[in-house]
Amino acid sequence: MLTFVAVLIIAGSMGLFTAFFPYPSHASCSVKWEFGEVCPSVEDRLVTQIKEWSHKDCTAKQRCGYEFLGRDTDVIRGTHTTPFLSFRDSFNFTFATSKNGCTVQGNSYSEAWYAVIDFGVNYCNLKNLVMGAQLDEQDPYYTETSNNTVCTMYSLAHCNLYT
Repeated sequence: MLTFVAVLIIAGSMGLFTAFFPYPSHASCSVKWEFGEVCPSVEDRLVTQIKEWSHKDCTAKQRCGYEFLGRDTDVIRGTHTTPFLSFRDSFNFTFATSKNGCTVQGNSYSEAWYAVIDFGVNYCNLKNLVMGAQLDEQDPYYTETSNNTVCTMYSLAHCNLYT
């Protein structure tokens, strides 16, 4: 039994499980966005959206249960609590001026220590705010970059269906 555990630890440290489980080891998501708008404007729009969705009435799926925790220089922080089962996720957005406007790094992670699979909820925590603030509309510089290795179930997430 000890040999089996040792083999699992070695295989895991070598990244051999990624063929079977291509996601982060904890339910989380990291996404990079480019916007053709100055960072203070992008930041204000996201903060406004978080505050607009701070209510508990979740008739609009998961576009509720957000909490704005504050801002530091170039960073805003918040949480999202799911209406079903009340899972709480923490998130942040970090802003940096870029050539065409603003680069935003978004991160969300489950506060439940045992969470591994999230069906894309951590991605949708971030993406729903971007869509709600209409930052993804009519912006020729808009891009989004992520993948399954840094964002749990990114390729399967369907924010309009599940959240």
